[in-house]
Amino acid sequence: MEWNGVSPSMMTETKPAPWRNRIIGYGEVAPNELLANPLNFRIHPQAQQEALLGVIKEVGLVQDVIVNKRTGFVLDGHLRIALALQQAQSMIPVKYVDLSPEEESTALLFLDRLAAMATYDKAKLDALLHEVQTLEPALQSTLAQMATDAGLLPPAITFEQYEEDIADEVQYVECPQCHHRFPK
Repeated sequence: MEWNGVSPSMMTETKPAPWRNRIIGYGEVAPNELLANPLNFRIHPQAQQEALLGVIKEVGLVQDVIVNKRTGFVLDGHLRIALALQQAQSMIPVKYVDLSPEEESTALLFLDRLAAMATYDKAKLDALLHEVQTLEPALQSTLAQMATDAGLLPPAITFEQYEEDIADEVQYVECPQCHHRFPK
């Protein structure tokens, strides 16, 4: 039986050793009390900052910040903390883990990289792109880039613009291939 893309060949017939749960707690912390990891190598470009802020404004926080309780350093969530400080948020959700400094370095290297290795189901992505509607310009740009990267939209295409709902003065652009309308 396959579960979310994991094939049966990856599943073992023998009972493996149980995984160690390194999560030791949860809480809410003032963002200015959290310590940036001095080994954090990630740089967050403006487009990523704007897209994350757009999602947070539209949906809210759905991911906590991960902090290593032993060292006090953030493992994941540096950008969420920076945005929380910028937006004068008083608290941010935190998940605490207990890792040695060596394990912390490994986790720091692989947390985002492993997620970036995932591929996608083109039909499901197309369906999601047609379902999600947003007025946030940074999210609209990100959605268009995702569609282009997946080959669902041709690159460097220009859309004919038209005004649909004069009462609300909402403008849309329409994909000439699938005729999906995106608010401008």
